Amino acid sequence: MIPVLMTASVLTGAAGAVGDVLHRRLPNWLCLLVAIVCAAWTALSLGLPDFGWAALHAVCGLLVGMALFAMGAIGAGDAKFYAALAFAVPIDRALAMIGWMSAAGLGMLVIMMIGRRIGSARASSGEQWTVPYGVAIYLGFIGAIWPRILP
Repeated sequence: MIPVLMTASVLTGAAGAVGDVLHRRLPNWLCLLVAIVCAAWTALSLGLPDFGWAALHAVCGLLVGMALFAMGAIGAGDAKFYAALAFAVPIDRALAMIGWMSAAGLGMLVIMMIGRRIGSARASSGEQWTVPYGVAIYLGFIGAIWPRILP
């Protein structure tokens, strides 16, 4: 059961990242599904004490994310997606998740700026230019859980 939940956590998170690239949206139903799968994986694989620490990470992540959303820094979907994935990351790994997420976000921003600079079709069409930060959040999640998924 635990390997199934681990795989489901990784795949539902990937679905969110891909959806954010394609549609620039992270729907509520997907964030809820990710939260349920990640919470179940953590509770069954690490036990209730670590689940509690992961839940604390998720709540703190949601509060900070909503504050950033209120300031216009990120989208509401990004805040909910981070919190959902945080259910699989106990708070002692939170800085690892944030570090990997920040590095991935910087890398994405640089790549997108280079693409815009060389005249991508999207940039020249006049569409709003946004970074699908769900990808960086997902990569931060993968970096943080990596020790748990290695055999």
